Amino acid sequence: MTDNLAPEAHLDWLQQQGFDEKQAPHLKWLSKDMNEHDSYMTDFMTVFQTLERWGPGSDADSLKALSLLPITSEKIIDIGCGKGFSTTLLAQQTKAQIVAVDNEQSALNQLGGRLSQQQLEQRVTLTCASMIDLPFTSSSFDLIWSEGSAYIMGVEQALKQWQSLLKSGGCLVISDLVWLTETPTPAASEFWQQEYPDMQNIATRLAQMQKAGFELIEHYTLSEQAWLAYYQPLKIRIAELKPTMPISAAIADLEREIEFYEQYFGEFGCQMFVLKKGL
Repeated sequence: MTDNLAPEAHLDWLQQQGFDEKQAPHLKWLSKDMNEHDSYMTDFMTVFQTLERWGPGSDADSLKALSLLPITSEKIIDIGCGKGFSTTLLAQQTKAQIVAVDNEQSALNQLGGRLSQQQLEQRVTLTCASMIDLPFTSSSFDLIWSEGSAYIMGVEQALKQWQSLLKSGGCLVISDLVWLTETPTPAASEFWQQEYPDMQNIATRLAQMQKAGFELIEHYTLSEQAWLAYYQPLKIRIAELKPTMPISAAIADLEREIEFYEQYFGEFGCQMFVLKKGL
């Protein structure tokens, strides 16, 4: 059962259910019907292939984190960049050399096209690799950026493993799904125990970050607009596809997720943490 999982075992659990690491980022908020895995994933990717955002986020929330950094970064890595909203923003707002890492080549291809259109491709290197086995040496970067992806390998494991990539005094910007209440309703608690068994409150995450050798600069909850930027296009996409996919289990799960979000949002949220590596 998922409630017996160690925090770092989330990816292992997903793989046991039949999903691979490439699929994991799209499954954070979904129940999983494994009886017809291939058709489920085909339907799921049909929904998401045209969507820009694959999770909550907004430029305003990302820019706030960037403004809080006490350093001027020269070498940045964006881990789990997806289609590269954060990568593009970092390229626009800094003069740094940036490495964008994701294990989904199609997402990197789309990012490459966006960067070319804005003439930013010269400062960004696209790398298709697993966040669990990054092909970089210690002290390679002065800033690590990772929005909404560290949960895949476990936040504690990510903090421990990625810390060595930072130069002394380097910074880490990371976001994660958290509880915003100490007394969630039973339905919300049960839902997230199934979907994200390592979900923690903010205080627990802060303690883990300190234990991993990071100093807190600031943390804040992503805006409601960050969630609407994800859910509103998703609802429209589902409405478009449902007439031709009336018995799709993937669409049924997505509808369930949207209903859950609309009913219980506020008990949970995404928290952005801006951290500095201790000297």
